[in-house]
Amino acid sequence: MAISLGPHLDAETVEKYSLEQLSARKAAEIEGHLLICEPCREAVAASDAYVAAMREAAANIRKTEQNAMPHRRLAAR
Repeated sequence: MAISLGPHLDAETVEKYSLEQLSARKAAEIEGHLLICEPCREAVAASDAYVAAMREAAANIRKTEQNAMPHRRLAAR
């Protein structure tokens, strides 16, 4: 994957940055770009918010499933 520090970061790079799936060197390059590029900062902020919401939703689903498990075991008896 080539990281373009030209006009703007591509969507895949923004997503991988938000998911912390880039090497430290590539993340540092992106952070340098974000210092000077407001549209990319906004794209990263939106991606970060989406990732946080999905992680929270997944945690809530796991919590709900864990809370429901004892009821399922009792119903199976």
